[in-house]
Amino acid sequence: MTGKKRRMGWICIILILPFMLNLTAGAATAKDAEFTLTIDSLNLQMGISGNLVLSLVNAQNAKVTEIKGLDSFDVLSSSQSTSTQIINGDMTNKKELFYIIMPKQTGQFALQAAIEHNGQTYLTNELTVNVSESAGSSEEEAEDLFIKTVISQTKLVPGQKAVLTYELYSRYNIENFGFLDSITLDGFIASDTPEDQLQAGYVYINGNKYVKYEARQLVISALKPGTFTLPAYNFQVNVSTGDFFSSSKPVYLQTDPLELTVNPLPNQPADFSGVIGKLNLDSGYSRQELNYGDSITLRVTASGSCNLDSLNTIFKDGVPGFSVYETQKSTQEGVESNQYHARKEFEIILVPETNGEIKIDPVYISYYNSETGAYENAEIPGETIMVHGNAPAVQDPAQAGSNSIETVRIEQVQYNTESGEYLTIQLKKENLVIALWAFGGIFALGLAAFLFILWQKRRSSEVDQLYRNIKKSDDHNEIYNLFNAMIKACFHISLKADTRDTIRSRLSAHGLDGLVLEIQDSLEGKKSKDDIGEIKSSIKRVYTEVKKHKKLIYADKSPN
Repeated sequence: MTGKKRRMGWICIILILPFMLNLTAGAATAKDAEFTLTIDSLNLQMGISGNLVLSLVNAQNAKVTEIKGLDSFDVLSSSQSTSTQIINGDMTNKKELFYIIMPKQTGQFALQAAIEHNGQTYLTNELTVNVSESAGSSEEEAEDLFIKTVISQTKLVPGQKAVLTYELYSRYNIENFGFLDSITLDGFIASDTPEDQLQAGYVYINGNKYVKYEARQLVISALKPGTFTLPAYNFQVNVSTGDFFSSSKPVYLQTDPLELTVNPLPNQPADFSGVIGKLNLDSGYSRQELNYGDSITLRVTASGSCNLDSLNTIFKDGVPGFSVYETQKSTQEGVESNQYHARKEFEIILVPETNGEIKIDPVYISYYNSETGAYENAEIPGETIMVHGNAPAVQDPAQAGSNSIETVRIEQVQYNTESGEYLTIQLKKENLVIALWAFGGIFALGLAAFLFILWQKRRSSEVDQLYRNIKKSDDHNEIYNLFNAMIKACFHISLKADTRDTIRSRLSAHGLDGLVLEIQDSLEGKKSKDDIGEIKSSIKRVYTEVKKHKKLIYADKSPN
């Protein structure tokens, strides 16, 4: 009986132990639960959002019942994250709820969250948020969404390369963005940085966190001296709203115009290489001694914030005592810390033509230092090379004897033939030139006509494809974008960027101004899905007129 009682006791302990552990865990959870409400700034402005964070620690089953005072704000988006941390055997569960809020009105508002947990109601700390009128964007006060025009240098010389960057700053969640206008820079050559090389990251402005996007980046080079103004460009940002039916809303911005001064280069030295910027040279010879018949290699790397397009060779006049075989190994250019940077690598193989000590003089590359405003020299140090062995004897020309070569210069060649099997035509040079010019002009006109017909077909095909996509879509925003693209392809105007007067004057000649503006009003009003069919029907009428009068519409438009 004693053994049986002992076994029954162990069974009771095993059955009761889980309930005791659960009770203990529950008590620990209730004791350690924490609820905190934070915001990135207690002073907001109208039109400026705030990031509200509700933290729930060790409260896995907690439910947020209310955030008092939140009805005075628009919740632009919300998200959450959950994490678990174990330190010294103690497990901490944390759940964070994120809200992007926009004030509806000015005033002072109290925010406090109420949470139900284990049958009890808990209140977080209270936040007092002050909302004032917008002060506009300045260096001291930054809006929630703005774009900056940044350039590495505002004073240039012709041929100098600079970096032009359009930086977008946002405290909103952004779905996409882009320029509404084509960027054209008169007086400059421009090349885009590939999109996959554009950067994005977090920055802090006046204590507030922003996401900074490199919306577009160009490397520009001035063609001539003068004062130039980079114009303002229209820019669209689709900001996430969190709405189920419309996930984003468009916000329109405009870049700041920028004035650039291009000064002429000072009087150039005779040996100027054409390199403009700060040039650095790194060089080295593979060895200082070799046997006759072998070769040495000189490797040169030119780099810096400079334009290296004109630097194509190192030894322009050769190297006395050596045969020179020069190769350009690689060329790289890019942007580093918003500054243009280039790099070129050269490999020069030197083959000795004699033995003994051969001295190679230093090489100087003259460049214009845009930082100092003066011409400077970058140096490749000289070297003394020892060539061992004997060079083959060179035959004396006097011993060549009768094996001399006589050079004959042919001044004129004339052919006469008595054969009647060939027809000889003689033309004056003046007539031949005129005939060639006439033939060239006819060929150019024919080519232009052929390209214009191809362009018309391509433009017509583009409009057809846009209309097919419109017929397939049931989304207001997508239809609006496609219809805007169709109008832009036909008439070179934008429903989103141009004024209504411009649209009306451009379309009135074709009798489409009233219909297009009516469609624009319907799309911007975002009517219910029941009206999609009516909008598509109106777009079909526009498409039919475009196809009917396509020659009239396309004829006076030159391709972009």
